[in-house]
Amino acid sequence: MPDDDRLWVGQNGEQFGPYSEADVRRWIGEGKFARDALVWRNGMTDWAPLGDLFPAVNEPPPPLPPRSLPPPNRPLPPAFTAPGAMSGESFSAYPESETTAASTHRPTLPPPPALHWGLVLLFTMLTFGIFGVVWPFIQANWVRKIDSHSRASLFIGLALASLVIGYVCYFAGAFAVASGHFGLLALGGMLLLGYWVLYLTAYFSMAGSLRRNLPAYGLPVAIGGVTLFFFNMYYLQGQLSWVARCKNTGQITPPASQRIFWVLLIGPVGIISILAAIAIPAYQDYLVRAQIAASTPLTDNAKIAVVEYYYRTNRLPTDNQSAGLDASTHLSGKYVSSIEVADGKIIVAFNTSSASPALRNDVLVITPYRDSNGRIGWRCADSGTTVPAKYLPLACRQQATALPRQTPAERPTGVSDAF
Repeated sequence: MPDDDRLWVGQNGEQFGPYSEADVRRWIGEGKFARDALVWRNGMTDWAPLGDLFPAVNEPPPPLPPRSLPPPNRPLPPAFTAPGAMSGESFSAYPESETTAASTHRPTLPPPPALHWGLVLLFTMLTFGIFGVVWPFIQANWVRKIDSHSRASLFIGLALASLVIGYVCYFAGAFAVASGHFGLLALGGMLLLGYWVLYLTAYFSMAGSLRRNLPAYGLPVAIGGVTLFFFNMYYLQGQLSWVARCKNTGQITPPASQRIFWVLLIGPVGIISILAAIAIPAYQDYLVRAQIAASTPLTDNAKIAVVEYYYRTNRLPTDNQSAGLDASTHLSGKYVSSIEVADGKIIVAFNTSSASPALRNDVLVITPYRDSNGRIGWRCADSGTTVPAKYLPLACRQQATALPRQTPAERPTGVSDAF
């Protein structure tokens, strides 16, 4: 009988068939199929009750379960959609060239590793990566059950060997570099590169096996290559969890998601980018202020020399020599290129290679003044200072607004009126 004339029967949420019309009539008469069971054949738009299709068949008193029928293939969809109208779960996925009932049954799908990918990630972190070394072998072993030609386990084993040997060669080569030997270092680098190539090859091989073999179980999969490249073990585990869910529930929707991996990647990256945009400028400002603060010991020595000279002579020193200091270029540090005394003022120049570009070529002018009690104080935010105000120490910024300008009677002799 042509396949187009064969019948599919749905009863108690399970499917049977295809069978010939004569067999179905006989089994109705024997009570193996109830008259309220559903039936479908090519050309029908929807499932129909057996009693409507075969009204002349007498219904026996107690219906018995089919005993000579093969075990059900899988649960029927809730709406008993006609095979021609279904997608991934349609009866049309069955090989229509099969002419016997037994030949139409799909093989039993071995239970896949159903651990959620998030737990795989968590266990990998808790075991410092050991779980992440073992789990790919578990995945590859299951793939081999549905694809006997899979070589993913071999690729993963070679990748792991390359990783271990590569690290040994790399670190051994790092010690040999001092003596001019670079062979081990280069070999280690090549083996580590080979690890990634073999590891990715294993996962793309497993993905190919899933694409080729799962449709035979009624589970068409769509695995994104880019997502697999970046999230290999976790993304494939998400697919295997979806397969396990389909096997247990018979539902193929919703499909395994790949967006969640990109959300988890892009989300933290976006947050980090925002925080970096705020933190980096603040940190750079902090570094500049720290470099200015590092000049304090040098400027303190110059201040002491100026004050001592003033109390001895009642005048401010005109230069480094009169203050008893070394030449300006000899008074230097990591960030300070010179300290010069000019009419009592201390001019600090930041022009070293270690100085921040925001500070380089700028000067800090520290100017003395005498308060009403005759004591010498210092200001660093007056004219002559080219260091931007935001980088000045807090005391300098407060002086620029809080301290009043001194009258000539309050200034030490030798301090210009421009102060």
